[in-house]
Amino acid sequence: MQVIERIGPKRFRAICSDNTSNTTSAREKINAKYPWIIILPDCCHRLGRLCGDICKMDCFKEVIRVLRRTIKFMSKSTISREHLRRKRLEMGIARGLVSIGKTRFASIYHSAASLLRCIVPLRELCIAKTITIKDVNDMYLNNRRAWQFMSELETLVRVLEPMGKSITCLESTHSTASDVYMFWLACMAGIYDLITAKEGPGSMLDESVKDEIRHAMNTRWVQMIEDAPHDVYFTTFLLD
Repeated sequence: MQVIERIGPKRFRAICSDNTSNTTSAREKINAKYPWIIILPDCCHRLGRLCGDICKMDCFKEVIRVLRRTIKFMSKSTISREHLRRKRLEMGIARGLVSIGKTRFASIYHSAASLLRCIVPLRELCIAKTITIKDVNDMYLNNRRAWQFMSELETLVRVLEPMGKSITCLESTHSTASDVYMFWLACMAGIYDLITAKEGPGSMLDESVKDEIRHAMNTRWVQMIEDAPHDVYFTTFLLD
């Protein structure tokens, strides 16, 4: 409150934060004192939480375990990273692996997408015994389990992709309130297309898993759009 008073309440039009008890209470007090300062739900934070909900599903635990182990090994092995760098450049793959961070939204998606991008050169290095990834090396050999892992990794990437790419766009300084609603609609439509497709990664998911994904998507949609304190995102989308 002191900061707002010092700058001038009339200079503020909205307040945005995550949904911890402290921040929720603070923004409600600010809105009560200055009614023109509208409460805006944090769109990127909610999309990040949605990715977290999906990653906690039992069907993705094993592929995420292998992903984490692989990224951890490659981040600590300088010689393995150099072998992979040379191999992927030979194959025309410009970007390498991305670490899983704690401060970036949807970091599991970006890391999984990077592994999927580099999995062919990585597999060739493991088959040639140029590198050996401790505990999970079998996932990168020429066997049935390795191909199953690749399929599961692709499914994970495709499921998280709408949210991961939307977060990247919404973090832009050029994004607007209208964009928030549009990208949330795009996420819902993208997941619907994925889990209802008769072919492709989504068709391999069990019906129970699809139901879990639907539930997670609908829950976050209600929190973000339908139960929002104000209909700013929907209104600006209609007026844009």
